Amino acid sequence: MRKVLYLGWIGFNNLGDEWMWEMFKTMAEAHLKEERYQVIPSLPQVEWKKVSEYDTVVLGGGSLIVPGYVDLVHEALELGKNIVIWGSGHDRLHKWASLPDGQLRPEAAAESAAYRLKLKEIMEHGAYCGVRGPWTKDYIESLGALPNHIAISGDSAMLMNALKPISAPALQTAANIQRQYRTIGINWGTSYNRIYGGNEERVEDALAETGRALLALGYRLHLYSLWGPDKEALARLYNKLGQDERVSFDPKVYPAADYVQLLTGFEATINFKLHANLLSAAANVPFVCIGYRFKSFDLMHGLDLTDWIAASDDPQLAQKLTEKVQAAAAWREDYISKLEEGRQAAYQSLVTPFRERLF
Repeated sequence: MRKVLYLGWIGFNNLGDEWMWEMFKTMAEAHLKEERYQVIPSLPQVEWKKVSEYDTVVLGGGSLIVPGYVDLVHEALELGKNIVIWGSGHDRLHKWASLPDGQLRPEAAAESAAYRLKLKEIMEHGAYCGVRGPWTKDYIESLGALPNHIAISGDSAMLMNALKPISAPALQTAANIQRQYRTIGINWGTSYNRIYGGNEERVEDALAETGRALLALGYRLHLYSLWGPDKEALARLYNKLGQDERVSFDPKVYPAADYVQLLTGFEATINFKLHANLLSAAANVPFVCIGYRFKSFDLMHGLDLTDWIAASDDPQLAQKLTEKVQAAAAWREDYISKLEEGRQAAYQSLVTPFRERLF
């Protein structure tokens, strides 16, 4: 029996990472015969750093193309283990470089020669290399580590409706409830100021200004979080909105499928955390992404939704969020069409190592 290690930041009740592992597990159950493969997640109680004990090491969903995880995967490669890159991305904070067309791009990353070599060898010798988005691909290419067979797979959370469709009656019930109102969902939380601009208080104030503007336009607001430590930040935002009866405060962390039911029927959402955007995508609800780190732009560029992101250090953040969320809601049909394109592309890419028996 072949032992397959799935590497991810799991076991810490962070919805996005748990969700991506669930998508891999579901795909594995459908394609890998139980009598031939044992899939093991890198939970805290698992000795996952002993890569010598596994036949295949999967660098899974999340921002794992960074030192540490790359070092571990390279160790596995040197031991002759099979390597699969499955929807992984890069993430960091950096200075912006403006292009002549007005678009923003990250400045080139400064990485050590040893890291560059390890990344190059992993990418060249991996059985499958699927990365989250074009910014991750550009990062790899800038380090001279881009092989011919790399693919932009998208985020593995995009697989939800392809692998585990939410029941139609449940979605319809949620939609009927929400459509009594014009509701905008707002996701807020904390990254401990490790964001563009380094100041979450300023972003929180901008969100409060946006919320007040939307209330004045007749919308209801639903404030929600994805992670236990987000509760305090969400409560501050709620208080800044005056604890208005038209504002719902929801700090509870749910399973992904429950969030999808919750969001269905919302006009649109504004999201801080990366996977809050993907919950909206699974619910086919238009969203505006607060670009707080590299990974936000990686995702939105990969989905061809660059009009619907605003950097967290943008001096006109409140105005842009207010305008974009209304425009996204008005563009609903075309937005959903874009999401379906992204969903199908992610499935066709991420199913490849399973179909081709690369584990």
